[in-house]
Amino acid sequence: MSQENVEILERLIDALGRGDVDEVLSLVTEDVVWIAARSAVEGAFHGHDGMRRFCSDNAESFDVFRLGTSEELRDLGDRVLAVGTLHIRGRGGGVETDFPVAGIATFDGGKLSRWEDFRYRELALEAVGMSE
Repeated sequence: MSQENVEILERLIDALGRGDVDEVLSLVTEDVVWIAARSAVEGAFHGHDGMRRFCSDNAESFDVFRLGTSEELRDLGDRVLAVGTLHIRGRGGGVETDFPVAGIATFDGGKLSRWEDFRYRELALEAVGMSE
């Protein structure tokens, strides 16, 4: 089941980058909790309505929203560690930038039930009781 979770996360990342809300919703539980880096300001996104809002906010704010986890995808059983870079280009000004991403994805019944972005690999590892 755990390799399947890695594949589900990869599909979800791709769907978010394409802005495919229907695909996103098909890969998450009804009660998903999505804690993005910006949740420190905006709060977590809860359930399918929260994911719709997250996707809508991305579409309104960014011409490009591409999450790459090329650095590391580590199977942790019912969780997956994802480390990479978020590449964005803001609407209007065209400013492009990259941000570090290091998150823990938790799965339940073949769907993502929680995502928490810690930004940095070390913090994500600490959250699951691991270290370098």
